[in-house]
Amino acid sequence: MAVKGVDAWVSKLNAVDLPVLGSVVKTLNQLTTSDDTRVNQLSDVVLKDSNLTSQLLRAANSIHFNPSGGNINTITRAIIQVGFEGVKNICISLLLVDQLLGANPRTRLLQVMAKAFHAALQAKAMLPGGTPDEREEVFIAALLFHVGELAIWSKGEAQADELDRQLSEGVEEAEACAQVLSLQFKQLTRALVKHWHLSALLDQTLAQPQPRNPTPLMVAVKLGDALSAASRYGWDTPDTAKVLKKIAEYRKVSFKVAKEDAQKVAEQAADVVSVFGAENISRLIPKAGRAPDIGVPTEPDVSVQLKVLRDLSNAVQQGTDVNTLFQIVMEGLYKGVGLPRVGVLLVVRDQLLMRYALGTQANLWREKLMVKIDEVNFFSEALCYKSSQHFDAERLKKCAHLFTPLLQDLLGGHPCVIAPIEISGRTTALFYADKTGLAISEDQQAAFGHFAMQAQQSLAAMALKKRR
Repeated sequence: MAVKGVDAWVSKLNAVDLPVLGSVVKTLNQLTTSDDTRVNQLSDVVLKDSNLTSQLLRAANSIHFNPSGGNINTITRAIIQVGFEGVKNICISLLLVDQLLGANPRTRLLQVMAKAFHAALQAKAMLPGGTPDEREEVFIAALLFHVGELAIWSKGEAQADELDRQLSEGVEEAEACAQVLSLQFKQLTRALVKHWHLSALLDQTLAQPQPRNPTPLMVAVKLGDALSAASRYGWDTPDTAKVLKKIAEYRKVSFKVAKEDAQKVAEQAADVVSVFGAENISRLIPKAGRAPDIGVPTEPDVSVQLKVLRDLSNAVQQGTDVNTLFQIVMEGLYKGVGLPRVGVLLVVRDQLLMRYALGTQANLWREKLMVKIDEVNFFSEALCYKSSQHFDAERLKKCAHLFTPLLQDLLGGHPCVIAPIEISGRTTALFYADKTGLAISEDQQAAFGHFAMQAQQSLAAMALKKRR
């Protein structure tokens, strides 16, 4: 039975899915302010969980929390070395990773958790003149800023699957959440913050309406979250520059210093998340100048092409789904044809959406590349093509007017290849690929066209099978 509404989700998460996280975090955040008493209380809470104890000591002995290298072998020693608030926040971070990630976390969960840790470390680092306790307070507020969304992607099961599907098809987040969950992510976050007593600062930061003069701590939380969201698409994008400008003003430093410091924090963040047992999200934290996760050949590899084409044929015979088929074809274009940026746009109602993408800027394309079919632009015009097309620099000059500001920003107007995919006489998708400014060879053009044709034939065969 589907869970609907904020109260129902809070009850489910608290009673069924995350009772340990809710209970322990609530206890940690209600510890008394008496120094001697709260140290003993914190030790007692941690020692009740042997796994948490060992993970905490491992984290406390890491170079990030213990740069001097002295051995920390007790909880009390960890509190002395790292500080009460620091140890408390390590515990909350460890619990968050342990309770939410699980064995096979979905991609969206990993992305949001990477964003959360990155935001927390940025917010903590940028707080001007803050005390150690204030920095820890900012860290945990930024870390839990999207705890409602994290909980849904971790424990939402079939409803999370449906939500993922709708978002992937271009449905707006607010609309999809309302339809599938009968709530918004931020509503659930606010409810969990209150129910679990997560953070007074976070409660203030999420409050509606917002105060006219937010405190420096609240501003740090919001700026950390904004920077982690923007920098996912690169450190030199207009959105990232806007956030960095605000950070520079907030810290009263130059834009150059703000950017350099933020990039240093991002470098450290990828290492810090490993301390918390979240190694699989470290690659999702944007480092300055980082190359793509996997190497991209720039020339065709015929052996890879043949293997992918065999995989494609076998997949169709075994009754694969459309998602898998597109992923196979993109892998062939990416690794076999040597095209560093590959995407598939689907016709969804009156729009073309970049539903699949591989290579540099893949996340940015999937989230932001969306054009109207009835508007004049590069992709809407491509729906009229009957075969694969190559756009070299000369041809691109003649159609420069088709690159809207959005397309110019996301694609850059590089030499590219594009092919329509027709099913039953109607174009339902477009394949796009480029080499980020490099020329596309004749062999690559031919291979791209061949893969597009094979994809079209495979889709037609799948459609025929369904009708039988």
